[in-house]
Amino acid sequence: MIGTGPFSATYEEARARFVEAARAAGGALTCHVTPKVVGPTGESLSMDTAWFGPRNARSVLLNTSATHGTEGYAGSAAQLDWIENGGPASLPPDTAVLLVHAVNPFGFAWGLRGTENNVDLNRNWLDHSLPHPENALYAQIHPLLCPKSINDKAMTRLLEEGSRLIAKHGQWAVEDAISRGQYSHPDGFHFGGSDLEWSTATLKQTVETDLAQAEHVAFIDWHSGPVGDGELIFLCFSPPRSPGFRQAESWWGRQALDATHVEQLWGSKRPTRNGILFWGIEQSLAPDTAFAGAVIEFRSAVQKRNAADSLRISMLERWLRFEGGLDAPEAETYLQEIRSDYAPDRESFRTNVIANARTTYAQTLTGLTSWQMRDAAD
Repeated sequence: MIGTGPFSATYEEARARFVEAARAAGGALTCHVTPKVVGPTGESLSMDTAWFGPRNARSVLLNTSATHGTEGYAGSAAQLDWIENGGPASLPPDTAVLLVHAVNPFGFAWGLRGTENNVDLNRNWLDHSLPHPENALYAQIHPLLCPKSINDKAMTRLLEEGSRLIAKHGQWAVEDAISRGQYSHPDGFHFGGSDLEWSTATLKQTVETDLAQAEHVAFIDWHSGPVGDGELIFLCFSPPRSPGFRQAESWWGRQALDATHVEQLWGSKRPTRNGILFWGIEQSLAPDTAFAGAVIEFRSAVQKRNAADSLRISMLERWLRFEGGLDAPEAETYLQEIRSDYAPDRESFRTNVIANARTTYAQTLTGLTSWQMRDAAD
């Protein structure tokens, strides 16, 4: 039976259910409490990890949720369903699973995508002592994305001025400038930060400590957002034809990782990225650990009418942070709109999330075993 029971109503509920289920299933739990922030009701916020399987396992599946805060409802439900439906008891030999629940607990609890510092964690994992990657075009777009009020006038200006920028630079260049990550506007979209965030540093320490013995690590980073109803989009950040990319293909299928197929599902050419968890984890494990995996999106949003509609959710979050505040009269409505995009309450979405997550966990763990056996035979 596939039901929607693993979905929680709040971060606090999701965290309590994860901890209880992991403990009941014999998982080794670690709680990392955020040092400076609390949730909407004053609750403590934490990144919780649960280890299942032998501590010296040579093959480990690392699975994260809520890297982008409020996207965590689907990922948390997937993790909880795996625990409660016998996942820990059916692990292959010499294989372990490390579940990381709520990489970004602040965003999860408050209904926002970024951290308490408006940082996008999937743009943050890089060496901040070095010059940051440039994104010159973003500065021209930034004023259009940051109106004092999100009204028809602001949206009309966004469409008109945006059309001029697209005519000059091309549509993909503008889309890429908005989403690839920027390090010049702390109050802007996809801000990558000026230092490692608490979440990034905590995850980095976890990876380096808990996965030090692993010879093979598979990685699943659950996300949500693109238009759809719980179907999956696999975003593999290994170079095409690299060993890591080929491993991921062998687990999830060549079609799933095909660039043309992914772009059709994504709705446009995939933007470039800087500072993502995928690369940070891979670098932390190198050179002794083989690594493969993907950011996996649960499609969740409804179709948008135009570019302004597509940017509205991010504009709402920015407005709540820097203009109106989380206690503004509009806050409840805006937060519900954000949540509906990333974590809709449609039964079809929730059912598809659980079904597709179960399949992906099974494929990945089976693939880990084959990977280990193949390397042992070489």
